[in-house]
Amino acid sequence: MRRLIKQILREQNDVVPGVPAETTWVKGKNVTMTIPSKTFFFKVVKELVLSDPGGVLGMDDSSYDDRSYEMDNVLKLFGLNTNYEVLVNKIFWAAYDNRDSVGTGTAKSFDDLELRQLKKYRVECSESWTEHVYYNWAPIVEAYSSDDAMNAVYQDDDGYYQYYEWDNQPGFERDVGDSDSDGKEIDDVVEIGPADGNIVPIKENESPDENELVDGLRNILSKQREAHSEDVWYGDITKLLKRLNIPLKG
Repeated sequence: MRRLIKQILREQNDVVPGVPAETTWVKGKNVTMTIPSKTFFFKVVKELVLSDPGGVLGMDDSSYDDRSYEMDNVLKLFGLNTNYEVLVNKIFWAAYDNRDSVGTGTAKSFDDLELRQLKKYRVECSESWTEHVYYNWAPIVEAYSSDDAMNAVYQDDDGYYQYYEWDNQPGFERDVGDSDSDGKEIDDVVEIGPADGNIVPIKENESPDENELVDGLRNILSKQREAHSEDVWYGDITKLLKRLNIPLKG
């Protein structure tokens, strides 16, 4: 029993710290992805440094999707799931920060790696929306002809026939239509301290079909990048949607 307890404690101590457990769908089952050992983690980092696929180690200001796309072959080589975002990010930054020491052989194990601290940032955002509002109203006009009545409303020098003057009269309607956004803008990013693990991004639990859809689209987009042609992947996307019984039109 003591030997078993020591083995469990040794295995727990060998697991890469600071990586929360996450789940993914595998063959219709929701399974927990394995947190790698320190030895395994170092091997992945070393391979990433030595191969630097697609120049990924120069993509420190790129999005997660772009970086994981370039890292995909290395991750698959070690059986890692690209959906394990927090782990993939940790691997990338370990390779990025230790490329000199790993490349020269100075860093020989996990304990030789300089690992950056997970921090908490306040990201200040803004977004401008244009909302389309439609008004219908029916002002009562006294005139000698229909043309005179129409022209009086058009000319309306005093603003008497504006919609807001008739919003309490019969015939007034207000409908809100589509809204257009200029897109989210990042105004500033402020470091506010070390991460405490209390902030967890809200993620929907993907179903098997959703997981297959995401994986399928990723494969198709990979083909598009290589071919530089929409014709190569448009047909594949439509076939994928039909296979999952997703209508092509909403």
